Amino acid sequence: MLRPEEMTRAVVVGSIESLDVTIECLYELGVLHLIDFTEQDEDFKIGQPLARASDASQKLLKLRSMIRALSIDSHKPSERMVTSEIRKTLDQALVTLDLNTSKKAEARQRIQSLIRDKESEIKTLEPFAPFGIPVEDYEGFETIFSSVGTCRADPESALRFKLVNVEVLKDLRKGDLAVAVFARVEDRPEVTRILAEHGFQESKLPKVTGDPSKVIERNRADIKGLEEDLARTESDLEAIRKKFADLIIASEEDLSIEVMKAETPLRIATSTNSFVIDGWLPTAKVEELQTSLNSLCCGLAFVETLPEEEGDEPPVLLKNPKPVKPFEFFIDLVSTPKYDEIDPTIVLFLTFPLFFGFMIGDLGFGLGLACLGAFMRLKLKDFPDLQKLGTIVLAGGIMASLFGLFVFAEAFGVPFHPPEAHPDEHSWESVANIPIHPMLDKMTDIKEMLALSLLAGWVHLTLGFVLGFVNHIRHDRKHAFAKVAWLLILLGLFIEIMYIAGGATGTSGFVNDTVLAWVPDAGTSVAGIKVSITALAFIVAGVIGLSLTEGPMALSEVIG
Repeated sequence: MLRPEEMTRAVVVGSIESLDVTIECLYELGVLHLIDFTEQDEDFKIGQPLARASDASQKLLKLRSMIRALSIDSHKPSERMVTSEIRKTLDQALVTLDLNTSKKAEARQRIQSLIRDKESEIKTLEPFAPFGIPVEDYEGFETIFSSVGTCRADPESALRFKLVNVEVLKDLRKGDLAVAVFARVEDRPEVTRILAEHGFQESKLPKVTGDPSKVIERNRADIKGLEEDLARTESDLEAIRKKFADLIIASEEDLSIEVMKAETPLRIATSTNSFVIDGWLPTAKVEELQTSLNSLCCGLAFVETLPEEEGDEPPVLLKNPKPVKPFEFFIDLVSTPKYDEIDPTIVLFLTFPLFFGFMIGDLGFGLGLACLGAFMRLKLKDFPDLQKLGTIVLAGGIMASLFGLFVFAEAFGVPFHPPEAHPDEHSWESVANIPIHPMLDKMTDIKEMLALSLLAGWVHLTLGFVLGFVNHIRHDRKHAFAKVAWLLILLGLFIEIMYIAGGATGTSGFVNDTVLAWVPDAGTSVAGIKVSITALAFIVAGVIGLSLTEGPMALSEVIG
């Protein structure tokens, strides 16, 4: 439980005739972590895909094209389908289905493109429409030019003041002014300058002819017809989606696995007559794999275990009981421990719900969180990580409810009974006389709660540094002894805090009388603060050890 699953390096060796069956066996058992073969020599080379790879890949490409066309990437089949039935149905329907779907998808894309073009043309023509001038009349003259667009301010007076021969047409639009200016070619620089001063944005001349208003009207009518065609096409695609979505998704999953199997030889060593598959598998599964190969391959393939060599990095398969498994979520968030490191999942399983329960400590909020966690577990089965998080929230909610019920005696921030010193305060006593009184009062026992928090934090951090020491001692003694230095600093700080607290709280008194009973009472006073000589010695020793192992910069973490 504190160590990952024990792994063994092994090779599967066999006759080339049994390669297909061997690959099927390996995928069926799902126990081998394959190591890619990269070296090439005279005897062994990277293998070639199995014969069925090409056909399966082509079908898979067609299916994925259909999935994109039908927008069913996130579709979940309503029921499980048998593999043999999937393949039989797909072989009969794939050609027709692919043809219909691709034709409809192409038609949809073409119609959408036409609609976009028409809408873009309308947008381009809108500044020209108010003036009633055919589009072709805005250009083609040798002595005059035109500028059409929108202005933030009216440029007419400025244009007429500077120019003699100028014509300005205007139309007020939402938030701006549509303007068409006609002037002599030699006045273009002056017109451009004045228009720029009035926030002019030019509209490009569209590549159409005729009255802009009529062209816009015609385009809108065309768009309406195209939208009707698009609706019919979408309806046809929806019919295909409803009828075949389950089959397409199931077939895509099945063929993805088949292609993966068929391309496995690209990752292994093969020769003319044999193959070698290298990998790691759980030690407990070696015999099971050999038995399966004997049964399926009739002795044409066998497993040979290899001794572990220095520098090998076995894959990590965490080994935890079912109740502990969800807490691997936290491990995955940070980093999976190496093969030779301790798996801290069990520590999180034991401490997180306790800390969470103590932090929330409310029956009402705890039950609410428990319900949320149960909902996530039951309704988010397609999202394994969120389902794990739901289990964690459920455990935390239950623990928060227990703390709220038996330790703090409150629900939704309201105590079961009012404090003795303030009998008129709000409580649940007016609704139901719950015969449970708080062991800790959040309003009056603040020092006690702080002492408990410090004790829990010290235990938790100490456990973390001990695990770190165990992880490093085999291969990195320097960092292992750095963990010891941290333990000394942590212990010194804890002794000092408990020394100052003395018997001020039940927790500090208990700790001083039991856990720290061995600590001498010798101390001094610095600036009015009691200082334990023992604590100071531990802290100084830890700081020296930390400087020697991790360097002086590591001391900044003591303050942090």
